[in-house]
Amino acid sequence: MNHPVIGVLGPVLLHDFSDLFPADLAAGSPLRGLGGPPVHLHVRELLRRGRRVILFTFDAGLREERILENGRLKICILPYGPHRGRTWFRRERQGLLQALRREQPDMLSAHWTYEFALAAIASGIPHVITAHDAPWRILRHNFIPYRMVRTIMAYAACWRAQRLVAVSPYVAAHLRRFGFRAGPIDIIPNGLPSTLFGPPVPRDPGAGLTFGSLFSGGWQGTKNGPTLIEAFALLRRDLPDARLLLAGDLCGPTGPAAAWARARGLESGIDFLGPLSHADVMALLARRIDILVHPSFEESFGMTLIEAGIMGLPVIAGRDSGAVPWVLGEGRYGLLTDIRSPQALAGAMLELGRDEQRRQRLGGAARMAVRERFDIARTTDLYEEIFAQAQP
Repeated sequence: MNHPVIGVLGPVLLHDFSDLFPADLAAGSPLRGLGGPPVHLHVRELLRRGRRVILFTFDAGLREERILENGRLKICILPYGPHRGRTWFRRERQGLLQALRREQPDMLSAHWTYEFALAAIASGIPHVITAHDAPWRILRHNFIPYRMVRTIMAYAACWRAQRLVAVSPYVAAHLRRFGFRAGPIDIIPNGLPSTLFGPPVPRDPGAGLTFGSLFSGGWQGTKNGPTLIEAFALLRRDLPDARLLLAGDLCGPTGPAAAWARARGLESGIDFLGPLSHADVMALLARRIDILVHPSFEESFGMTLIEAGIMGLPVIAGRDSGAVPWVLGEGRYGLLTDIRSPQALAGAMLELGRDEQRRQRLGGAARMAVRERFDIARTTDLYEEIFAQAQP
């Protein structure tokens, strides 16, 4: 079989496929999906290579499956019901399994070690499971029943996977340390398409020094958004004209992040932008932000780090934040600091904010490093090798 159909299972923002399905996914469409860019970019690269792809994903607003099809891409969108953790995601796993048995792709690429992975394994179709997070680290910061369920699911998926990939050495070490996997683990990082490796985009004229932060899957807890807001308030004592742009589902003008800041009188100089598509995120990084601040306590990879890097932006992030130091070359193209301390974070922001030459040096190094290490064409080559080995 020279050209197998690849089934990709994982969360996506459906708007990122609006160019292929303009009638179904135009602005204002009730179809939203869930998740972020890694799976979307994985699918796009497979399509660019001429692959036929069936994407299996979820949408919390659906009551029954929706199917979209355009050329070599078919998207099966399944309902994502309430109280998922209480039922061990039974409905979601069964829905995925039924769709897989109906569509019968030749090979599966399932992302995250939870409901997508368990359905892929149960299907009996050759598969590779990609681990995007460190379950015990997440559970430690969110010791709630839901996260306990997720951790047990991850154990089942990692132990039973035919082939397991981790997106960073940090994730692979975590899975081995806590007994998720005794066998081999391939390391394939997330990537960005070569179309982003062109000349730098001119920044919007007239804007003052602007910091930015992008939040996915929350803004408090391990995401550490409150510390960033407190640090920015301290920074404004020395740089009163500086601005901070916050993007993410909970970072809209009337969202929880804005309410938290206003309740403490810390909203001055902050623009709460809310959720953005991947294209809008890249435009924001290219045109409006001078320094990306990534305050997360823990990242298994950190797509935002390489998205900023390819735009030539320096990053301030945690020196002990999981895979972050590895992605940033142990500080060669990013400033690592203690992100648990508002004072330390504000100090790093002030240091880089006042040193334009250092910003340019770090940003230039980041751009080169992303192109060398995280080009999605190279990372997809590694997946293609696994697909070829799994073919009968």
